[in-house]
Amino acid sequence: MLDIIKHWRSMPGNFKTVNLFDTIYTGITTSLVYGLGEAVNILDKFGANLNKKWKQGEKLKVLFLAYSGARNTGAEVRVAECIRQVNQVLGEENTEINMTTLDLKEAGEYFKDYRVNLHEFSSVFFGDIFKQVLNNHMIVLVEGSCWKENFATALLLYFLYGSGLAQMMDKPCFSYAVDAGQMNKLNNFISWLLSKNTKLITRSEEASHVLESIHLPGAIKRVDTAWSMPVESDRWVEDELRKLGWNGKQKLAGIAFQNYFWWPVVPDLVRYFKSLVTGDTTNQYKLVYFYDYDEQDKQEYEKFRDQCAKFMDWLADEKGMLPVIVAMEALDDKMCRDLISVMRNKAILISCNEYVGTQMGAILRKLHILTTTRYHAMVLSMPGCIPFIGLSRDERIRGVMKETGLFEKYYVEHKTPNLFEVLKEKSSLLLEAKEHARVRKIIGDNLPYYFAQMGMLGLDIRNFVTEQFSGIKIADIDENDVTKLVPYVPPQCIQASQKRFEMIRKNIE
Repeated sequence: MLDIIKHWRSMPGNFKTVNLFDTIYTGITTSLVYGLGEAVNILDKFGANLNKKWKQGEKLKVLFLAYSGARNTGAEVRVAECIRQVNQVLGEENTEINMTTLDLKEAGEYFKDYRVNLHEFSSVFFGDIFKQVLNNHMIVLVEGSCWKENFATALLLYFLYGSGLAQMMDKPCFSYAVDAGQMNKLNNFISWLLSKNTKLITRSEEASHVLESIHLPGAIKRVDTAWSMPVESDRWVEDELRKLGWNGKQKLAGIAFQNYFWWPVVPDLVRYFKSLVTGDTTNQYKLVYFYDYDEQDKQEYEKFRDQCAKFMDWLADEKGMLPVIVAMEALDDKMCRDLISVMRNKAILISCNEYVGTQMGAILRKLHILTTTRYHAMVLSMPGCIPFIGLSRDERIRGVMKETGLFEKYYVEHKTPNLFEVLKEKSSLLLEAKEHARVRKIIGDNLPYYFAQMGMLGLDIRNFVTEQFSGIKIADIDENDVTKLVPYVPPQCIQASQKRFEMIRKNIE
């Protein structure tokens, strides 16, 4: 108890984003973790055998706690590569991957060709996730936005519930190259309390520092898993774009667009009960959660939208390019259509409601330049060496741009005054033939680092599993060969990725 009080008092953060509903939900989550966990342990002492543990000779049952089925391209493609990598480095014959999803139908389209079992869970997740944790041997947190509150505290609690149950039931748990961000004091404390036994693997240095600040040290820093996503062929892309109105010659200028101003979603019980009576669901996200979106936010969004529309029209008028508006998440689709509605020029809409990740990635790699508010639009475009501008508030985009040396020239905060003029200036430079080629080379030269780190991630998984499950059989692969540890490395990157992989291993060992 003294240790808990000590950690509570030393936690960073304040209470500005704490509200009554989230506090109650946090209390319920924590109580169930300890209550259910202790009950299972007591019953198993009397022979109930509720908590399934791995036995030698069995397949290892792995539970992926995912944010899947919401038509979020980034969330789907990164977990798709997690599935492929685990099956590759442990062996399909040795593992059974079970993954949670919000929507079986939507997830089924993405994962029909993947070796994974999909399990639908309710947005009130306590019972569904409890059953899954009981029946699996290892728990894996696979959503990129893991220890974060900028979307909703309920999403954070979903992951903490799984890691907390694993902690109580003595089951190994690790985070699969995820992120951590600034949170309020309560969320920081609960994150420590319910994930202090979790093996921490992050996808950025910043995330590791955040976890250290809340007394979760020792995180291994790797990279996002979406780098190894293969994409559709050039022929497919060209045929698809022609169907949408491309003439086959015009250069394509893309923007991955979203509304930054309506996050986070926050609980509002009064508004929820009012909606039941009146039927008014304005800005309702789901159940008791509503977008935190007032009139000032709306005005800020419209100003942002108009500046982006003006920029895309300028690229069409002055540079002769065809605008391609990309909705990376289902929630972006409406905003992208809104952007197109205020543009003067014809634009192509590429929406994740119509295309899966391998198709979205292929289209992104056909662009001449990209302006992106979305992290995974950047990641999926980079193996095609597509020069880009980061238009963001996102520490993930900032991190990659700093790693590649593109931050100073090509990063733009989304609330930048005179946004159109700034984007115009940066794109004018980027479209110069010499600069365009220079940036393409910078991206290409950095790609081996990401594939090498994915190779290290494959080693991390193998080492963690063999440490936790004594005597377990895993795939017999050459651990010195990066291509045996990563689902896909582009042929042109294999040699350089192998060299970088060997350098990283040498420095660590």
